[in-house]
This record gives sequence, C-alpha cells and structure tokens, in this order.
Amino acid sequence: MASNAVDAAHTGTSANTGTSANTGTSANTGTGAGASTGIRTKVKQQLARAAGRVPGEGATVLIYHRIGGGTADELDLSTADFTAQADLLAELPPGRVVSLDTATDRLDAGLRTPSTVLTFDDGFADTYDTAWPILRERSLPFTVYLASGMVGGPMSWEGSTAKGAPAVGIGWEQLREMAASGLCTVANHTRSHARPALLTTGELDACGDDVEEHLGTRPRHFAYTWGTPVPHMETALRARFRTSATGQVGRNLPGGDPVRLYRVPVRRTDPIDFFRAKLYGRLIPERAYARIVATAKAVGARA
Repeated sequence: MASNAVDAAHTGTSANTGTSANTGTSANTGTGAGASTGIRTKVKQQLARAAGRVPGEGATVLIYHRIGGGTADELDLSTADFTAQADLLAELPPGRVVSLDTATDRLDAGLRTPSTVLTFDDGFADTYDTAWPILRERSLPFTVYLASGMVGGPMSWEGSTAKGAPAVGIGWEQLREMAASGLCTVANHTRSHARPALLTTGELDACGDDVEEHLGTRPRHFAYTWGTPVPHMETALRARFRTSATGQVGRNLPGGDPVRLYRVPVRRTDPIDFFRAKLYGRLIPERAYARIVATAKAVGARA
C-alpha cells in the first residue's frame, strides 16, 4: 500500500506526536486561540485552491477523533462542520466511501480504485452521540479504533496533553448497536492507549480479548497510538491484523506495506474546500499545510 510521495510531516496538532492524546478541553482557548484558529482557516482556504480535480487513486483513510465535543481542540470538530463533510461524502459516486476491509480488499487485488475510509480514533462517546446518527442516516461505513480500557469511563491516559476534565468513553452497548448495523468496524487501539514505546503483545491481545468478549468478533485492524509506527512490533502486528494504521500523511496504493497504512487527518479548522481537497489529486494542500506547521514548530510558534 504505497503512497504517492508520502509526506510524514505531522499535521494540525500532529498526527504522530499527540493527536490521539487530546481528549479534554484544549489549552488553545481565549482570544489568542481564536485568532490562531482564524489564521489556520484562512491559510487552508488559500491552499485549497491547489487541489487536484481527479479523485485520488487508492485508499484515502481519514482520521477523526471527536465530533461535537464542545472543546476548542483542533481534533474536536463542530457538529455542523462534520455534517457538511458527511453530506459531501454521501454525494460521491457509489463505491467511493467504503469500509476499511473493502478498501483493503481492493488494494490486495491490485486495484487503484479511489476509496475513502472514515476512521475514528480512541472511542469517544460523541462518536456515538453525535457522529453515529449522521453516519447512519447517510449509510456511511466507518471504523472505530478502540482503546478498550476506556470504554464507559474517562478518556485519560499517560501522556495525554488535554486540559480540563477528561471526556467520556463510548459504552459497549453503543458499540454493539453500531457494529450490528454493518456500518461500523471496531478495531484495536490497545487497551490502555499505551505509549508507542510501551506497546506489547499483551496490550494488543487484551484489547482483542475485550472486544471479542463484548462484541463477539476479534479486531482485524489496528491503529498505532499517537500514529507512531513501532518497528520491533511489526511481526506481531502482521500475525494479528490485516492493517496497522499510522498517522503519516498519504494515500495507500497496491503493493504498499499494510503494517504502515497512511492516513489523512481532519481538523476543526479545515474549511469545506480544504476537506474536499483531501479526496482529490496528490494531497498538495495537505502536504503544504504540513510543511507550514512543521516550520512554525521549528521556530517555536504555536501551530
């Protein structure tokens, strides 16, 4: 599953260095945060003009975290913005938005068919409360990468950068309802949201056991916490999962490594044209924004 000139630069609040950790109220609040948000949105509006016109080949795997959580976090989209994105996705030709398994089947068959996959990291309650009704109404398939130890409890783990009280995790009954619809795939994101350096087979299997006990099926897919690959675990991952998703930006093409699945983050400051650009061409706007963020961080600016 190769990428077109994959750019591993981290985007937004960094898909590889803390995206999944933002679980509560963001520290970016107040007047300064509002100005920063406005600047990000304006920059993206300009970058979106460079979007391609041809659907991106292969599998484009979108990363979501929270929907309608009411925080100022870059990973917490407003309900209105997510609804607009879902409407856009629902208007795509049949077969464009597919499950992770369907996209993987196409890649395994050597097909470069444009495919869009929706994924939600961690298992926040608002995935069910807010996103699920919108997805169900439009019959959009999606995957939840579940940190199973957080189910029904506070979304808090070592290394979290969130401020304020932790968000709440989704419940097993809610997961059962979504999985029973045939639209939702529940995948492995470790039990404790373990740091990449602490990833073990025990963490993988504990999450798998939890999901199998409560949902009756064992996860076939995995996402690295913080989006960071763990090379020494790749043998264990290949033995357990069809794919292992990173936070590295890119599309997935036939012949690539399924243990290094590329994804594309979605953020609260993405205007709809910038979101649309994630589905077309060579991800030029996304890569350009990643370079801007990387440069800003290098000089100590708040990105």
